[in-house]
Amino acid sequence: MREWTDMQTGRTVRQLTDWPAGATVAPFRRPKHLPDGCLLAHQGGPSGGEIAIDPESGDVRRLELPGRLLRLGACTDRTYCLDAERNVWMAPLPDGEPILLGRAPRVSRYTIEVDITEDGRTLVMGERIHDLRQHPTPSDWDAPRLMQWFARPRSGNIWAYDLQQDRLKRILHLDDVCPIHIDPSPADPRLVKFSHDHYDAYCQRIWTIRTDGSDLRPIRPQERGEFVTHEFWWPDGHYIAYKYQDRRGDPTIEQLPWGEYSPVPTQIGLADLSGKEVYLSDPINHYHSHVFVSRDGGLLCGEGTDGHGFVYVATFSMQSSRIEFTPLATVHTPYRPFSIGQHVNAGFSQDNRWLVYNDTIAGRLQVCAVRAEL
Repeated sequence: MREWTDMQTGRTVRQLTDWPAGATVAPFRRPKHLPDGCLLAHQGGPSGGEIAIDPESGDVRRLELPGRLLRLGACTDRTYCLDAERNVWMAPLPDGEPILLGRAPRVSRYTIEVDITEDGRTLVMGERIHDLRQHPTPSDWDAPRLMQWFARPRSGNIWAYDLQQDRLKRILHLDDVCPIHIDPSPADPRLVKFSHDHYDAYCQRIWTIRTDGSDLRPIRPQERGEFVTHEFWWPDGHYIAYKYQDRRGDPTIEQLPWGEYSPVPTQIGLADLSGKEVYLSDPINHYHSHVFVSRDGGLLCGEGTDGHGFVYVATFSMQSSRIEFTPLATVHTPYRPFSIGQHVNAGFSQDNRWLVYNDTIAGRLQVCAVRAEL
């Protein structure tokens, strides 16, 4: 474990991994915490796999799983995996014997996003019917090209496969958009959140649906020009959080379609499962690629963007609309717009003592940590 003092913040930063192929902490939005307080990460390279990192000691151990990770259970005592033969496994943590749950069906040759509900019963699969060879995802500052990409031909479906009953059902078909960010509830195994892959200010961004296809519901209904993005489940599963910008009447909305270059402030919102907004913060100090929350709901972390290249922390209370993000450590990954937030994926340790994130060290993403102290 290597340590240094961040010259811009004065904080001590720990580099927890140092592998030639790199390593990354589990993605933002996804559960990361293991039963022993370690965090889930991924070691890169052909011999890589899932690893557990102790942010306190810097110790790293490999997790022997029966396939690629689908999901870490929200109660942290199990993982769900999918192997090369499409077999679905539940592996108790830390070292339990894997249990075969069933076999995933072949749905489509198109891109499939696969997740599993919290009870391990239902696979939820997002089918994206588009041609990214003809319409590659832009990652530069060409606004017309970005808007053309949002207008590309596409469609999509969401499928649910009941592993116990061996039953496959298409629960939603979408025209002119694809489903993205398919994310089952951490509390209700019959409820799934997803989003539309459209320009965030020109569509209804966040939706929920039941695994039987019922109760399709818009979350935080939007007017055209309301920019809602980077949604995530609140830890208790009672709310869905997101970033918000009011760009109604903004004449630069297509010349500056990126949220980080918008002339309007950014706020943090929460909606309940009826879809109603129940919290909206005051404007925060600047735009963050992603924000995320601690397990107890008392802290938020942020990932700065162009001109704000830091990871941040702030206290949070539903009783206060004020959120003040404090920079903790410099992010060295070169910034590009519309590039998944530079893969920073910041999140808190189980005890809230550490903010753990990905950063570019010697040309490769590695896992770093800084004390989550205000």
